Amino acid sequence: MSMFGGPMSGQVGVINRARALLNASEYQTAISFLREALEKTPRDPEVLRMLGYSLMLFDNCPEAVRHLEFASKLNPGDPDTLCDLAMVYRRLDRLGEAHKALDQVLKVNPANGRAVALKARVLQARGQSPKAMEIVEHALTISKDSSIVMIYGTLARELKQQAPAIDLIRETLQSPTLERVRRSELLFSLGHLLDSVGDYDDAFEAFQTANKMTDPGVIMDFDRHIGNWSKEALESFDQQETDGSRAILVVGMPRSGTTLTEQVLAAHPNAGGIGESPFMNGVFGSKSPQDLTNNDFQACGKGYMDELSKLCPDPKARRVVDKMPENYLFLGQITRAIRGVNLVHCKRDARDTCLSIYFQRFGPGIVYAHDLVTCANQYLGYLQTMQHWNEILEVPIFESKYEELTSDPEPRVRAMLDHVGLEFNKSCLEHHKNKSSVHTASAGQVRKPLYKSSQQRWKNYEKHLGPMLEVLGDVE
Repeated sequence: MSMFGGPMSGQVGVINRARALLNASEYQTAISFLREALEKTPRDPEVLRMLGYSLMLFDNCPEAVRHLEFASKLNPGDPDTLCDLAMVYRRLDRLGEAHKALDQVLKVNPANGRAVALKARVLQARGQSPKAMEIVEHALTISKDSSIVMIYGTLARELKQQAPAIDLIRETLQSPTLERVRRSELLFSLGHLLDSVGDYDDAFEAFQTANKMTDPGVIMDFDRHIGNWSKEALESFDQQETDGSRAILVVGMPRSGTTLTEQVLAAHPNAGGIGESPFMNGVFGSKSPQDLTNNDFQACGKGYMDELSKLCPDPKARRVVDKMPENYLFLGQITRAIRGVNLVHCKRDARDTCLSIYFQRFGPGIVYAHDLVTCANQYLGYLQTMQHWNEILEVPIFESKYEELTSDPEPRVRAMLDHVGLEFNKSCLEHHKNKSSVHTASAGQVRKPLYKSSQQRWKNYEKHLGPMLEVLGDVE
């Protein structure tokens, strides 16, 4: 049954149209459509829920939680709304509220697939994977719901219990009634399990089948973006005076070590982390210089630093890490809006980066992930953008190489801390002991000490990567 296939309410045609867009993953179109619908029926709980869910997928959690909380008041006890609320609470690190919402669902139906999976993910985010596995294994005695099977696969890989999970996922994939989105999710889970036991050919086949279920997407026009934001264009705006020295922006391609870097920095007793903030994309997005004024830059700087204070109010945190990778697109604009901001650029072997992106099931914001050639071209555009900033910006950008950080961590951690104005603290080398939550695809990995096993991973799949390797050429 589709997540958006329940009973209709209010404007039947509108709700059906919105559901069709969401089930087809046309989230941006759905958001615009649902905003218009909400103006006409501001108390329709289904419109509120669908809008909140869509906004959450694009990391607009503050607005998403408002709509979802209102939907829950209008339709108390609705399991899908409570699960959506738990998802957004988890992303906002409001874990107590996430547990409360999920427990409300599980009290009525202990085998609700979404609630079981989300409960397990919330526990995993806090480093409690064994407890999460107990809940999942109990739920599997009641139901083999695909959502429960998928989280079982995720936990089984982390806890080194791959064999029974591989068998169960393969069995579940045999069902002819399995929804397309669930089939895709399970194929990604199967791929990761097979990869972890060294069955690389079957793993690649699983990932490839999953990715072919989604259109490959297109990369952004990097030449146009760089041309728009030339040195002259940036200098046409005043340098704003908002003090940004508390902020550390960790940027790079997805899967380049941004989560690991955040965890290393945030483990410092005088630092904190906020995960991935969509703030800068909300301000700059696809805007050109002609779309912005000095007032926009001033408001951006003040608004961003206010958000950091709200999300990390601890006065001991002299530095706060925002690990939104795609902020690399806006470094010129950001340094104009905020004076003294600390920039850390995470870089990883291009082949490992692209392969890791291809192996990960991302949300709708990363449209290039489903095709290796498209991903390789995106990577080249990202490198071109970073080269542009390095040439025209006078702000120092610290380059953190994943391979160096994981091979010989202490000197790299010392250098990175020095760059952001923090003294060395050994807790940064023991980031895996940090009790803070991790909500990205790297949740399982960053609970481990620094390790080198993800280096040169692409060689396990080299015979499948010819077109991608041709695009990347001699890029490292």
